[in-house]
Amino acid sequence: MIKELFEPHISSLIAGLITGFIGWFFGRKKASAEVETNQIENAEKLLDYYRKMVDDLGLRLENSIIRFNAAENTIRELEEKIDRMTDELKKYKQLNGKLE
Repeated sequence: MIKELFEPHISSLIAGLITGFIGWFFGRKKASAEVETNQIENAEKLLDYYRKMVDDLGLRLENSIIRFNAAENTIRELEEKIDRMTDELKKYKQLNGKLE
């Protein structure tokens, strides 16, 4: 009696197990491929992020160099002005009879 009860359902059970195994087997490969694809996409996004950061740092460096050169020129001009004013002061002192 138990045999007659389970016998018609055994083929369905076996077919279900085989279908489940095949689905799991190929699904595993698909899931693995999707994970790898996601990792590649994340690496590309990270690379793009760092590329933008490096480009930004490059622009900042160029701007800093330009500002540094301008400041260096201003300092050179001020040093020349101080030298001229020092020379004028020496001449003024000499005219007033005050020698150093």
